Amino acid sequence: MFITFEGIDGSGKSTQAALFSKWLIEHKQRRAILTREPGGWPGGALLRDLVVSGSLRHQWSEAFLFMLDRAEHVATVIQPALDSGSDVVCERYHDSTLAYQVWGRGLPLDTFDQLAKLSAFPVPDLTVLFDISPERGLRRAKSRGKLDSFEKEGISFMTKIRDGYLALSKRDPDRWLIIECTEESSEEVFSILIKSLVSRGIFCDK
Repeated sequence: MFITFEGIDGSGKSTQAALFSKWLIEHKQRRAILTREPGGWPGGALLRDLVVSGSLRHQWSEAFLFMLDRAEHVATVIQPALDSGSDVVCERYHDSTLAYQVWGRGLPLDTFDQLAKLSAFPVPDLTVLFDISPERGLRRAKSRGKLDSFEKEGISFMTKIRDGYLALSKRDPDRWLIIECTEESSEEVFSILIKSLVSRGIFCDK
């Protein structure tokens, strides 16, 4: 199964992705890998550094790098794992690019739809959105230390991203699971995640 975790910066998706992959392996005895975008493949660190540095100037540079990163990530990590029968838990995927580049940067959605189709990117079986207010998300991000180039763009930018995610969830509602993160601890959010999956009949075979 291919599961992606999405959300604005500071939503806690990294923590939840790590907890979930561990749960799959230790509790459900499944073969699973945890990966991320950008940079989740051998050689991807350079691209990750470029996109989070804020040094790119052309309006399409970020988008092209994200798509290049995804193409190699799919070819070297995601598709081989899926083909072998492993579950793949990915922190950020194509929906991140759509939220940040289309809603955040104003680039055309149909172009990304066409590129994803031409590139034969696998579509996730499930996408979990950790929905949090931009204000709280940025407070969390700041508490971690130095902000990256996206976080530095502030609340108005993160509001656009959140709006993008919510709009994307309506394009394919059966694929999306939205978990609201207000004042819950990471443990409480994880418990909500597992209960939500069980209620959908997902991973409840053992």
